[in-house]
Amino acid sequence: MYFIMKTKNVSIFLIFSMLAAMIVVSCDDFLDIEPQLAVSDDAVYDSHDGVLNALYGAWDRTAGPQLYAGSSIFFSDLLASSGQIAWSGTFIQYEQMEGKNMDPNSGNIAAIWNRSYWIIDLVNNVLDNLDVVNEDVRPIVEGEARFIRGILYFELVRLFGRAYTDGDPAVNPGVPLVLTPTAGITDADFRPRETVANVYASLINDLVSSRNLLAGFTTYGANNGRATASTAAAFLSRVYMTMENWEAAANQASFVVENFEGYGALRNTPRQAYNNDSYTTEDVFMIIQDATSNAGQANDGIGTFFASLDGYGRSDIDIKPMHLAMFEEGDLRALIDTVPDAVDIGDINRMLYLGVGRKAGRIQTSKWGKHDANINVIRLAEMILIRAEANFRNGSSIGAQPLNDINAIRLRAGVGAWDNLTLEMIREERYREMCFEGRLMEDVRRFREDVVIPEGPADAGTVLPWNSPRMVLPIPQREIDVNPNLVQNEAYN
Repeated sequence: MYFIMKTKNVSIFLIFSMLAAMIVVSCDDFLDIEPQLAVSDDAVYDSHDGVLNALYGAWDRTAGPQLYAGSSIFFSDLLASSGQIAWSGTFIQYEQMEGKNMDPNSGNIAAIWNRSYWIIDLVNNVLDNLDVVNEDVRPIVEGEARFIRGILYFELVRLFGRAYTDGDPAVNPGVPLVLTPTAGITDADFRPRETVANVYASLINDLVSSRNLLAGFTTYGANNGRATASTAAAFLSRVYMTMENWEAAANQASFVVENFEGYGALRNTPRQAYNNDSYTTEDVFMIIQDATSNAGQANDGIGTFFASLDGYGRSDIDIKPMHLAMFEEGDLRALIDTVPDAVDIGDINRMLYLGVGRKAGRIQTSKWGKHDANINVIRLAEMILIRAEANFRNGSSIGAQPLNDINAIRLRAGVGAWDNLTLEMIREERYREMCFEGRLMEDVRRFREDVVIPEGPADAGTVLPWNSPRMVLPIPQREIDVNPNLVQNEAYN
């Protein structure tokens, strides 16, 4: 790995790694405490407090803009867009992503890779030193560490590997699988890419273990807002959907819905589900932020890309007519607010608004409009939609009838209930509810949809199949250069 940690003594390589990490996040406005890694593991991991400090450092970095406060949401939707949104910012790397023509030297792509493996090494060290953790909290510490490792490998393999259902996952290369602390730099540290199937098997093992270890925490806001049995089950439902294991996906999603007390836990309106300062009954997993500790103002924070408010946001994402055409008349999720004197997102009451900050007058989403609000990673609405689709495809009714689940989402959005259901109707409803939340790539793959290169690039209008190699991120060139055992993805050779 590029960020190889030496845990037995102070390492010059580690110092360079930490400097590289600082460069990657130099635009963060995070107020955070760096995990104490530039010392021997005897000093860091020989005590209960030391191991917990490392775990908290892992949580802190997982909440950064390179992951769940930005890239893991943003990359998926930009890669899979056929023109629903358009990049209008100045960063060429995102323009290339929109055109499905990425550069292996992209710093933004390297950032998500580097940050993920940096955190994975942290939690590997936590898991390797559980014996010094107090017995009463040891299962919680292990459950959280396994949760973090599992979800990060899911992000890595879904972005840098081919879809699980594209060809043979037992042959297709995924990402390097590192499950033990890196102690020094030897030939063994230059790992090849593990197969997609093996990466999935490993991350599923972590998430199942996490769900079991955290069985005492199920409801929203439990375990201080970190991992719970429900959050592990929620990610498992996403994983099983990508594998098209419909029964398993429905079971995991239903577990979450039942723990959150069903449809009644949905907020009264779609707008109420976003930009909240505390947990709500709809929040399955979210990044907790406040005025002094947040990624929202970072150069690559999710709100920076989407917002156009007084003093906040660059309005880099332009919402196009193709997006609006997906909605029925009167759908609350497509109503546009016009508030010329809006100061902040609290002045916006609808799901869309005309920007009043940079690039004023463009249509913006109010999902990401407050820099210090909590960031929704998984909402209850998504679990209901997963259960509906998985049950429909499976011909089952685990937890509920698919039509009842879909109608619960529609009624909250102010549109009428349906009396019948097709897979295409589920697909459209899922788009309307989950747009701009980082799920578009998985939906395109699962529904086998073509993607059209939007206007702008030289090959605009080119139709790409759902499994086009151009919609898989390149392995960062720095990794290819230093690790002779890595192979580059097909579109970048």
